[in-house]
Amino acid sequence: MTGSGRREANRLWSLILAAGDSSRLGTPKQLLRLGAQPLISRAVAAAEAVTPGRVLVVLGAHALKLRLLLRRRHAGVRTVTNPGWSAGMAGSLAVGLSALPERADAAVLLLCDQPGIDARALQRLVRAWRCRPARPAAARYAGRLGVPAVLPRHLWAQARRLSGDVGARQLLRECSGRTSAVGMPEAAFDVDSAEDGERLASRDFVSTRVRSARCARSRS
Repeated sequence: MTGSGRREANRLWSLILAAGDSSRLGTPKQLLRLGAQPLISRAVAAAEAVTPGRVLVVLGAHALKLRLLLRRRHAGVRTVTNPGWSAGMAGSLAVGLSALPERADAAVLLLCDQPGIDARALQRLVRAWRCRPARPAAARYAGRLGVPAVLPRHLWAQARRLSGDVGARQLLRECSGRTSAVGMPEAAFDVDSAEDGERLASRDFVSTRVRSARCARSRS
């Protein structure tokens, strides 16, 4: 990597939104396991692969329990708490972006309830963003743009004005003509209900992800 490439990499941070209370699921989804790994730990590991030493996790509900887990498993990860987490994901996004260091020029936004997202998926996303770093880059799945996504700093003020439970998807939709889209069918499955939790435990979502990837290749 060239000197300029290293400087660009060092200005990229990962921001994991993990503040929700998982009300539909009835148990903290952040602590559900895929194999032996809690979902929040899986998200942090994927983020560390693309932004080592530059990962910030936004906590809210269950903050104490999650912070203790992160300290045990990922000592270098930073955390920030959103006291207004119950107002929706937009508030957690604003809190997280505001807590990133001034030297950060872009943020990889990801959730901890998309177990199909791993380091390889994020690496594809970051490669697409580096080709056009002034533009956002976002996963495309189920016919739409969503997270994970890379959001350049010049869009952070706009992102902080979002409200409710919309997250970054609304902003990505508004910027769709200027967004680098990365096909990512593995992002389509997210854990939101008890049925999703059962699919996670049985790894049923893996076969679904493989079928979606094959369909996406056949259409290209």
